[in-house]
Amino acid sequence: METLPGSGKIMKFILTIWVCSFLGGQKCLPPIQSPTMYDSWYECSRAAHHESIKIMSNLGYKVVNRDKIAMKYRCKELSLI
Repeated sequence: METLPGSGKIMKFILTIWVCSFLGGQKCLPPIQSPTMYDSWYECSRAAHHESIKIMSNLGYKVVNRDKIAMKYRCKELSLI
């Protein structure tokens, strides 16, 4: 768990993932927000990669290659008192 020095505030991170097609430009589906709040950037970023692999596996080899699917993610920092 990260804290802001001298503030007493606790930092948490929220993961958002976009499933995008890069076929003829970039088009993304609406974002998927994780219900989990992560204690560090490291944990959030690792979860993004893990979740991205699960999504790609569910879509399958053929769809990912045909539609040039890739994931974008963001770990948004939140300050909690």
